[in-house]
Amino acid sequence: MSKNPSQAANHLKAEKSPYLKQHALNPVDWYPWSAMAIEKARNEDRPMIISIGYSACHWCHVMEREFFEDPETARIMNENFVNIKVDREEHPDLDSLYMKAVQAMTGHAGWPLTVFATAKGVPFYGGTYFPPEDSHGLPSFKKVLMSVILAYKKNRDRVNAITADIEKTLSRKAYTPVELGEGLVDNAFGASKVFFDPVFGGFGRGTKFPHAMFLKFLFRYYKRKGEKQALNIIRKTLPSMAAGGVYDHLGGGFHRYSVDEAWDVPHFEKMLYDNALLLELYALVYEETGLGLYGDVAAETAGYLLRDMRSEDGAFYASEDADVGGVEGEYYIWDYEEIRRALGEGAGRFMDFFSVTEEGNFEGKNILRIDDIKKRTEESVPDEIKELKMKLFRARLERPRPDKDAKVITAWNGLVIAALVQASTSLKREDLLDEAKKCCVFFLSNLKDEKGRLLRYYLDGRSSVPATLEDYALLGAGLARIYGVTKDKTWLGEAERLTREMIGLFYDEKERLFFDAGNDQEGLFVRERDIFDNDVPSGNSAAADLLLMMSRFTDNERYGKLSEEILRSIEGIREEPLSYGNFLCVLESLLG
Repeated sequence: MSKNPSQAANHLKAEKSPYLKQHALNPVDWYPWSAMAIEKARNEDRPMIISIGYSACHWCHVMEREFFEDPETARIMNENFVNIKVDREEHPDLDSLYMKAVQAMTGHAGWPLTVFATAKGVPFYGGTYFPPEDSHGLPSFKKVLMSVILAYKKNRDRVNAITADIEKTLSRKAYTPVELGEGLVDNAFGASKVFFDPVFGGFGRGTKFPHAMFLKFLFRYYKRKGEKQALNIIRKTLPSMAAGGVYDHLGGGFHRYSVDEAWDVPHFEKMLYDNALLLELYALVYEETGLGLYGDVAAETAGYLLRDMRSEDGAFYASEDADVGGVEGEYYIWDYEEIRRALGEGAGRFMDFFSVTEEGNFEGKNILRIDDIKKRTEESVPDEIKELKMKLFRARLERPRPDKDAKVITAWNGLVIAALVQASTSLKREDLLDEAKKCCVFFLSNLKDEKGRLLRYYLDGRSSVPATLEDYALLGAGLARIYGVTKDKTWLGEAERLTREMIGLFYDEKERLFFDAGNDQEGLFVRERDIFDNDVPSGNSAAADLLLMMSRFTDNERYGKLSEEILRSIEGIREEPLSYGNFLCVLESLLG
């Protein structure tokens, strides 16, 4: 069913988030996360469906088309639940807490995240994508809805027992301090050798994520200890990624992840944080090796961010969709004849270089990539191929573009600022440092409420959501890195102001860690503290990084002690080092 523009909007009609706006005309009576929705659930003793996603999420769009635009599914939801839509980028603390809950209940989680919760917001069941019909061991979404309704009405004792267990599980805050030293980083390096794929680079088999923060840790480990095998892992992984379909060979920048081990078939959305983290990494490796591939990819990724993701004010947008017209990857894939017509005489050389065939290498069309492992080198792409790339890029500009999520998210822009500072140094480009400064000025001028408190994001000239720990820490780190290059104390002063505010709003004296949401925000059933470095640095690892930098720049011993206390609290760093990449980077900096 397609959306009817004349249809009455639900409670999302006034929301700023593009993801929420996408659902404003669904027949499901969606509410945003709000006191009004929670009060309705309590007054009517209804369970809540908390549906969490983001605008660039392909499967979120699929679930909307299959269920949330369906009148019968909407009737069941509206009659029995209070339905809440959450943009994970707007409320990362909610996303983190409910993600942990679903993982605890089912053993896995992802987006779209579907959570069934009591009127107090405590979850008792959940999952990710549910199919229209029973499939591959998964029940259909309607069957799940009916089962949850029955359990909530007829088996409340069981529901209460589950929620009690979930609250207990998520409330545990007892940590065994770890000893900071060489053993932790040596253990992490040892784990990298175990999980490393020597054929295609990266870690593990099958679906592959960049793990940019862990690779950055390996780079720092190599720089401090001279361990060449750490650098070799990086020098195998980065060329493979840059040769595969996960890299946009025409426009620069990286897609979210690869669904195969060879980096060939991406999940086509582009996220700001991925490209910031990878820009910094390729720039670092170029500065170390001087090899053309790394410099080219860094320059092209910076070019993508400045060309396609930068607002007129100098800040950077959140993401670009995977889909165009409901077809994933439509903007990026090519058929044989399209390329032949666009490139003329050079088409044969180009198609040979990028493994293009008449029958196609992806669903009858072609993802541009270098299939031959021997050609996945560290050298620059030949000039002739670069010229043909530009010609095909201009042809691609005639296509309908993927939708852009124009939210300007504070934390993610902090990552871009840090990446631009590093790329400016590595590529010897003063203009990139100027762009980093411009971005900082935008946030210092526009992302504060009337009391001067930092805000989470900016969209359409407005912002109201309070900043989280990661926003304070990553923007503060960006400011500190500009000071580290320029020695202009204006930037240092702003970084220290954010550091002091961060400690006041988020620090937990008892556990000596930071909470993700401030003490001035309405609390959830558990005050969330996510310590995993997942898509972006966790708030605590980002805080540890900022505090360590500030202790060195200001000679403030308290900042250094707070940073070390955070690091000592991360006991999981031994068992799951790949999940603590940014923590390991900070520890390397401390040891160095």
